[in-house]
Amino acid sequence: MGMDVLDTLVVRFHLKGVFVLDGSEKKYCGGSEALSYVERDKVSLPELFGHLKDHCNVMSGTLLHWLFPGKDLQTGLRALSNDKACKLMCECTGELDVADVYVEEPEIVDLCNGSDDDSDWEAWS
Repeated sequence: MGMDVLDTLVVRFHLKGVFVLDGSEKKYCGGSEALSYVERDKVSLPELFGHLKDHCNVMSGTLLHWLFPGKDLQTGLRALSNDKACKLMCECTGELDVADVYVEEPEIVDLCNGSDDDSDWEAWS
């Protein structure tokens, strides 16, 4: 038995890219897309992150942004910061529509790697 399409929210994750300002236009560059099918009555922040984890490793501090239908990235991004925001996304996404969710990973400066590389280099030189 397939899930009833009416009970399912189709989420299109845009992941592993970065937000870039190009003049006054905001873009999401690089990365890839992945679809998830979420039961509408289960739509919540933990549920969305659970589906995202099916597609990629999720770093702590990762943020989700939903693109309001018919708007561009400059004006239409809404932070999915709580379950209420997720419910709104669900309500605003029609049966035949797809909810676009942009994944913003934290910028991490990994200082450990640098020093590790140095010590390896010294060991081999």
